[in-house]
Amino acid sequence: MLLQRRSKLLLHGDGTPTRRYVYAGDIVDALDTILHKGTIGQIYNIASKDEISNTDICHKLLDIFEIPHTTEAEWNKWVQHTEDRPFNDQRYATDGSKLASLGWQPKTSFAEGLKRTVDWYREFGEVWWGDISRILTSFPVIEGTEIWTKEEYEVLPSDEELGSENNGTVWTKKALDSDREDMPLA
Repeated sequence: MLLQRRSKLLLHGDGTPTRRYVYAGDIVDALDTILHKGTIGQIYNIASKDEISNTDICHKLLDIFEIPHTTEAEWNKWVQHTEDRPFNDQRYATDGSKLASLGWQPKTSFAEGLKRTVDWYREFGEVWWGDISRILTSFPVIEGTEIWTKEEYEVLPSDEELGSENNGTVWTKKALDSDREDMPLA
């Protein structure tokens, strides 16, 4: 959705961590396979062999949107490096051999799955999700039903900073914590 809005992609850290991605339709097929062929009580990892770095995903997304990115200047125009997430794993490489032994394999290649996903977001993303501008930031802060960018959250005043003379409704970090304590448990 960032590229659709003509905004930069956000790339945490140096972009080298890798993941193995599985298209959503293939996950549903995997769950169906587990339901019908799996053994109760067993754990089955849903995995592919499509291991790709976050930087490579940025390249592929820029390709899909037909945005030039071969020079450093072009790349920097469309990709913004941000600080890395705390405790970010370098690699997720789940072993799906147990599920494969039940006869399941992904049917959708990474390239096709990415294209289908982008096409869906182009057609339905804004309607489906509504305004998610604050989520499309590098470190959104979510407290209950409120969403702030990291920068907005960091400048929220504490109760001590407001003092007792303020009678209006103002969000503070402490007020958020106490508001959540009053919420009934589901």
